[in-house]
Amino acid sequence: MITGRRATEIVESIQSAVEGGRLKRGQGLPTVRKLADDLGVNRNTVAAAYKLLSDAGIIEGRGRQGSRVAVETSAAQHLRMSPRDLAGGNPDPALLPDMASVLRAVGWRQRAYEDPPDDPELIRILGQRFERDGLPMGELWLASGTFDAIATIFRKMLAPGDAVGVEDPCFMTTLGQMRQAGYATLPMAVDDEGVTPEGLRSALKNGAKALILTPRAHNPFGGSWTQPRLEALREVMRAYPDVLLIEDDHYAVLSRFPPVSLVDADRPHWAIIRSVSKYIGPDLRLAVVNSSRELSRACLSLSAYTSRWVSSVLQTCVLSVLSAPGYDQMIARAASAYERRREGIVAALAAEGIKAHGRDGMNVWIPVDDEQAVARRLLEGGWTVRTGAIFRLASPPAIRVTASAIEKSLSEEFARMLAAIVRDEGVERGA
Repeated sequence: MITGRRATEIVESIQSAVEGGRLKRGQGLPTVRKLADDLGVNRNTVAAAYKLLSDAGIIEGRGRQGSRVAVETSAAQHLRMSPRDLAGGNPDPALLPDMASVLRAVGWRQRAYEDPPDDPELIRILGQRFERDGLPMGELWLASGTFDAIATIFRKMLAPGDAVGVEDPCFMTTLGQMRQAGYATLPMAVDDEGVTPEGLRSALKNGAKALILTPRAHNPFGGSWTQPRLEALREVMRAYPDVLLIEDDHYAVLSRFPPVSLVDADRPHWAIIRSVSKYIGPDLRLAVVNSSRELSRACLSLSAYTSRWVSSVLQTCVLSVLSAPGYDQMIARAASAYERRREGIVAALAAEGIKAHGRDGMNVWIPVDDEQAVARRLLEGGWTVRTGAIFRLASPPAIRVTASAIEKSLSEEFARMLAAIVRDEGVERGA
């Protein structure tokens, strides 16, 4: 009945069971030790969940009788005590287009198996954006999100066990995908300007057959390539013309940095991938791949027998948003809001003497000595963050916070609490 790996997930599971009547008022709960053993998690995780539930009035402690579901729960108290989520990595729903209106407005026709997989008008508009940004142009094709595209490319171009250069820290889904598919990962150090030339050179010297790079709004570090960094990376790449190069330009239209690319005309295998997740919505599951002709033909031959095509319903929705009269204004408003919020939390942390990284994007990377302890203490104070371990290979500990929906007052409150935790203030000790 009770599930979850994180404290917030355990909280949600118990709350749902109480609201659904599966846990009755006054019913006893497992001890911290037993529930931790049952779920395979640290006891501190369960203890933190129970504390949040107790603070919210959902459960109550009865001494040696253990914890029980409270006889009455104050909804107002629950709302006040619920953790504030800085862990999710999601865009602010208020800054996304109203997809309910889009779905009501778009037309739809039944697709046949022999129809072209990609909407020609959508490909035309997406191609115009690559051309306007001055990026190399290959052949364009659609995938069901960035990682569907990467999986398709790697299945055609790599063998299990091949080495892939990944940024360190790196987007957690990238690491998970590499591990699940059986590829070896070679860490490439990053800083506020993205992947470092030294990190790139190290991965290539150690036999990387492919690279996954983030030119802008690196997740989680926030770096974006400057022109000097781009030139330094180009110098490194010249000695490795046959390495498969994938650039994940996931933030694309929302970035305050100009579009850049390491792709050159002589490289036979390359792809620049742009998803619509950050500015139209994660549920659209659509990405456009701008790739070399050889890579495009190889991947489409595989797609014909696997994913076949991206749903025409999704394609029509994306096309409707891109061609809507207020599209440019919507993008500008969202980009401005994300920039203000990200810079706001970085400034609030700096005011408390805490260094953080976040030049672009929605996330901020905060180095800490003990990420697990800091995350646990923050949770006890009502904040959820991502521990850095899920993003890291060899880089130092940190936490990641998502700034997409946090305004100034909350940024300052969060910074004050983190500063108190880092200084270890207010800790009660006893015999």
